[in-house]
Amino acid sequence: MDRHAQAWEVMLTALRVFSAAHDHADVPRSYVTEAGQHLGAWVHRQRSLHTAGTLPDDRSSRLEDAGLRWSIADREAGLVAFAAFKEATGHGLVPHTFRTADGFPLGTWVQSRRQQWASDPQVAERLWPELCRGGFVWRIRDHDAAWVAGVDALRRYEAQHGDVLVPHWFVTDNGVQLGRWLDSRRVEYRAGVLAADRVEQLEMLGVAWRLRSSPDDGARRNREEAHFVAMVRRVDRWVRAHDGAMPRAREVDTDQVGVGRWLLRQRRQHRDRKLAPERRVTLDQLLTGWRGRSATGGKSPP
Repeated sequence: MDRHAQAWEVMLTALRVFSAAHDHADVPRSYVTEAGQHLGAWVHRQRSLHTAGTLPDDRSSRLEDAGLRWSIADREAGLVAFAAFKEATGHGLVPHTFRTADGFPLGTWVQSRRQQWASDPQVAERLWPELCRGGFVWRIRDHDAAWVAGVDALRRYEAQHGDVLVPHWFVTDNGVQLGRWLDSRRVEYRAGVLAADRVEQLEMLGVAWRLRSSPDDGARRNREEAHFVAMVRRVDRWVRAHDGAMPRAREVDTDQVGVGRWLLRQRRQHRDRKLAPERRVTLDQLLTGWRGRSATGGKSPP
C-alpha cells in the first residue's frame, strides 16, 4: 500500500471514530481531530470527487458504510431549519454539531454556507438572498460571537442551578453544548492560550479550572446522578410505549430528549468498562436487554 492509500485509510478510520462519537458522519468542514487531522476538509474533498465521478467505487462504498451522505441537505430544509432555530433562540449562531429534532444537521449546513461566503461573498449572497434578508452572520470574527453565546448560556445555567459546575454532557434548550464549551475553555486555560480578560470573566462567574479540587464536587455528582435516574425513567417510558423496543441512536421522546443517544452512551461506557457498577445494576433491573449487541459489535462484557 503506497503512502497516499495509507493516508486515506487513516482518515477513513478518523471518520468512523467521529461517526461513532456523534451518531452521524456529517463532519463540519472546519473540523479538526484531536490528532490534528483536518477531517472536515477531507470529507468535503471526498464529496467533491464523488460528484465529479472520480472517486473509486470501492472507496465510495466504504465511505457509505461509515455513514457518509453525499448530499448534506436540500436548500429548503436548511432555510426552514435555520429560520426555526433563529426564532426559538433569538440569534443565528448555530453550534457546529447542532441537529434538529428530526435529525437535520443544521450546524454543518450553516457552516457550509459560511464556507461558500469565504470563497466568494458576492456569489454566496446572490445564491442565498433569504439568509441575507434574515440577518445571517456570514463571518464570525475571532469567534467573539460564539464566546458571548457561551458566556450567556453559562450565566443562565448559574441562575437555574446555583453554580457553574456544568456536566460534560449538558446541552442547553437551544442546542448550545455548554458542557463541552466549558471543557474547551479549561483546555485553553491549561495551555495558557485563553486571553486574560476571558479568564477573569469566567473566574468572576465562579468557574473552577480543575474540577477535582472543587469543594462543590458533591453537588455536581448529585446532579449527574439525578440526571441518570431521570433518563432511565425516560427510556423506560419509551420502551413501554413501543412494545418493549429500545430507542435507536437518533430517536427522541415526546419532549424531544435524545433517549436513543443517551442509551448508546451508556452502552459504550459499559463496553469500555467505565460505567459505574451501581448504574449497570439499575439499568439491568429496569431496562431488560438495554445492553444490546449492535452497540458493542459482539457479546457485552459481564
